[in-house]
Amino acid sequence: MDIGTINKFYDLAKIGDDMVQQHYLALSKNASDCIVCGHCNSRCPCFVDQMTRMQEIVAYFGK
Repeated sequence: MDIGTINKFYDLAKIGDDMVQQHYLALSKNASDCIVCGHCNSRCPCFVDQMTRMQEIVAYFGK
């Protein structure tokens, strides 16, 4: 899963980009594919809680 792309699409959607949702939904993997293993959290150079963020993104996009 490309976490960076998923995060970017979410950020763009939150600031009002109307086209990004269709691009997000067309991805082969989405935030809903997150298995909440924590591996990405330990690797994130910005110390972002990616597991929680993936749950937020699923709630926002519905997938």
